[in-house]
Amino acid sequence: MIRYLIKNNFKLMFRNTWSIVTMILGPILVIAVLASAFSEIMKSYEGVDDFTVGYRMEQDSPIEDYVEMIQDAGEDAGITFYEYPQGKPEDIVANNELAGFVEFTKDEYVIYKSEDYEVEGITLEYFLSRVMSESTNVALQMMSQTKQEIDITLSLQELEFMPAVDSTDYYGIIYIVYFCWCGMMCATGVLSNEKKYGIERKFQVSNLSSFQIYIGKLVPVVLTVTAGMGIATAATILLYDIHWGNPLLSALVVFLMIIAASSFGMMLYNISNNLAITIIALFTIVWFMGFFGGSFETYMFSGLSDAMKQMSPIYHGNRALVELSCMGESDYVGSSVIYSLVVTMVCSVIAVLASSIRKRGRA
Repeated sequence: MIRYLIKNNFKLMFRNTWSIVTMILGPILVIAVLASAFSEIMKSYEGVDDFTVGYRMEQDSPIEDYVEMIQDAGEDAGITFYEYPQGKPEDIVANNELAGFVEFTKDEYVIYKSEDYEVEGITLEYFLSRVMSESTNVALQMMSQTKQEIDITLSLQELEFMPAVDSTDYYGIIYIVYFCWCGMMCATGVLSNEKKYGIERKFQVSNLSSFQIYIGKLVPVVLTVTAGMGIATAATILLYDIHWGNPLLSALVVFLMIIAASSFGMMLYNISNNLAITIIALFTIVWFMGFFGGSFETYMFSGLSDAMKQMSPIYHGNRALVELSCMGESDYVGSSVIYSLVVTMVCSVIAVLASSIRKRGRA
C-alpha cells in the first residue's frame, strides 16, 4: 500500500512543475551572479612584479655614499632605481610611468607614490624603511668598534592552514546546500492537492499509520530534491567548472542534508497543517541558518561568533564540503553527518506525533 502512496505522491508532485524547475534553475542563476560579484573578496594575494622608481639625491645627503648599495638591494627586491636630477617628482612619475619617486635630502627622504601603483608604493616604502634601518645598525656597529657574535636559534613550526578557495567553487557549493534546505517547495504539489481534493481525510479511514503516511510523502520529496540538485550540480560543474573534492563523500553529506531538510519541512507542515505558514516559516528559518552558516557572508571572513555558527547545520555542511573541495578532507564531515541524522530523527518523530494527535482529534 505504501508503495502506491509513494507513486501517487510522485504524480501529484510533478503536476506542480514550476517548483521543481525553480529548485534546479535557482542555484544555477544565484551561483552565476554571486560568484562573479564576490570574486574580488575571495581572490588570493599575488605578489607584485618588478617595477621601476625614480630618485634624486641632494648634495651633502648622508645617503649619497650608499646609492649603489640601495640600487643593488633594489635589484634583488625587484625594484629598479633611475636617477632624475631635474623636474617635479609628480611630473616625472606621470610622464615616465614610474611606480614612485624618492627624493633624498640632507635630513630626510620623501616618497611620492603613484595612484596606479598602490601596492608597489607600499612595497617601496617598506623597502626603504628596512634599508635605512639596516644602514643605521651598520653605522652604530662601526662607531662602537666592537663586534659581538650572538648565536640565535629560531624554532620552526608548521602551521595548519586552509588553501585559498575560489569564489566560484565556494558559492557553487554552498548554494547547492542552501537550496537543499529549501527543497520542501517541491512538496507543494502533494500538499496542495491533499487540501484541494480532501485526500487527507481519506487517509483518516485507511489502514495506513501516521508513520506510513509520513514516509509516503518524505520519500518522493527526498528523491525529487536529490534528482534536482544532481541536475543543478552537474550543470554548474559544466558551466562554471566547479570543483567538488571527494565526490562520494560530498554526495553523502549533501544527501543526508536533503533528508534532514525534508524532515524539517514535513515537521513544520504537520504542526501547522497550513502550506502557506509552512513555506514562510521554512524560508525564514533557513535564511537565518544560512546567515549564520556562511550562505550570504563567507564563513572564513565572517565576524559572527563561532558559537553562533556552530548552531547552524548549514554551517557544518558548507564547511565540510568547501574543505573537501580545497583540501580533500574535513573534520566537519562527521559533525555534518551527525547533525543531519539528529535533525532527521527528531523532526520525523515530532512530525509523526503531530500527525497522530491531529488524526485522533478528528476521529
